[in-house]
Amino acid sequence: MQEGQTIKHELFGLGIVTSSDSDRTAIDFDDHGPKLFVTSMLTAELIGEAPATPPKTRRRRKASTAAKAAKKALAAAK
Repeated sequence: MQEGQTIKHELFGLGIVTSSDSDRTAIDFDDHGPKLFVTSMLTAELIGEAPATPPKTRRRRKASTAAKAAKKALAAAK
């Protein structure tokens, strides 16, 4: 698999290959985030061709402790 190629996995859905070699393949899924697979055991449907230049992956930010506390307080108030 080539970096930047879109795939469809049976369990995780659509994702983009972020890196791949003979041992491991990393895929960033739309709904489930990044996952690492053993390349020889990976079963997924390739969708389309790999782009000429792979897209840059977005990093997800973790919610801050203050945001988590505010959300928890709001839920407790209900």
